[in-house]
Amino acid sequence: MQIVTTHVNSDFDALASMVAASFLYPGGTRMVPSQVQPAVREFLTVHWDLLQLKPRRAIDPAAVDRLIVTDTGSWERLDDLRMLAERADLETIVWDHHMAPGSIRAGELHREEVGATVTLLLERIQEMDRAFAPMHATLFLLGIYDDTGGLTYPSTTARDARMTAYLLENGADLNVVAAYLDSALDERHLELFNRMLSDSEQFEIEGVHLGLCVQDADKGLNNLARVVSKFQEIKGLDVAFGIFPITANKTVVVGRGNPRLFDVGALVRQLGGGGHPGAGSAVLKAPAEEARARVRSLIAQAEPESERVSDLMSPVRLALAPQDSLRVAAGRLRDSHRSVLLVLDDQGGVLGALGEEQLAKVRDDAGWEHPVSALMRRDLEVVTPERTTREALRLMTRADVGVLPVMEDGRVVGEITRAAIMLSLYDL
Repeated sequence: MQIVTTHVNSDFDALASMVAASFLYPGGTRMVPSQVQPAVREFLTVHWDLLQLKPRRAIDPAAVDRLIVTDTGSWERLDDLRMLAERADLETIVWDHHMAPGSIRAGELHREEVGATVTLLLERIQEMDRAFAPMHATLFLLGIYDDTGGLTYPSTTARDARMTAYLLENGADLNVVAAYLDSALDERHLELFNRMLSDSEQFEIEGVHLGLCVQDADKGLNNLARVVSKFQEIKGLDVAFGIFPITANKTVVVGRGNPRLFDVGALVRQLGGGGHPGAGSAVLKAPAEEARARVRSLIAQAEPESERVSDLMSPVRLALAPQDSLRVAAGRLRDSHRSVLLVLDDQGGVLGALGEEQLAKVRDDAGWEHPVSALMRRDLEVVTPERTTREALRLMTRADVGVLPVMEDGRVVGEITRAAIMLSLYDL
């Protein structure tokens, strides 16, 4: 068994380099440590299935014969894999940008002084002309930006900048990158941000969650767009507008949002400003309340891009029965490359779902003979075909499950997976 992994308390460079390494060493299992940083955990909540990841608890170290490690060269920083250090038959490969020697005596070592480990792997991927999706490009760019401070840290090299351009050419989404990475805000920004959090209007249009707030801002305060982005992120909004009066009759409007759900640029252009679908701004010669009323009216007239569950759902071609053994269930998950399957009764009714998280609770050989009903999740949400995919994704995220049954007139008409929604969001 070949696994690709990284250090505990993983940041975006750790995750990105781990995924990138799997493009160079096909067939490996991407093993995520049990501890990752909060922003990375948030990212994994919706990207887990698409990235085809496995949790540490699902891996048996005794079965590993090849280990690829990224962003560290020390056994002590890996997630409970120290027992492998004594294995003479274990093939080890390390990719790292930290120049201090580690405790892993790798048979193949790639260590160079660049801003991010993923830069090293991307150079090899580019050299070998390996293809990857825009989703992967976005994650790789998150890795570079996280470890180089958006190419501003002194450790940044020209190689990191070249790989940044390479990723942008291959579809990396800067809107996603901005949503997951923090930028420095001074005390004035933070004071404004706190006021926005405590006093804002929030509403929903066809499953799209929007926020609108009016707050005074210093005339010379720049980086208002970043404050609005943080407001959108912390409030969990799809779209956010900040309205900032500069003088009694001059107001700045800044919008940020998910371009696949709402065209922010189109709205601010109607205010005389400019932008693109995910971001825009305008300066109005009007008092703040008039600006707020105009923005609110334009939002009401807009038609959010609301893809429906019916557009992405698929027939339930593979399911589990409650009497199937856990061994059978594990085989079906493995063969279908799925992380979770629905459990249906003889009449096709939904009883629950079972996935890798439940199977990880099996401790011995006898446990694999227990029925699916012993471990399946029973508290499963359902959706109808007319619900938006955004609502479905929100339900999956809240329940931490990768599939939902689609019900109509009391019967199961299909299923929708987190992977299908994310592939649609990334336009794959």
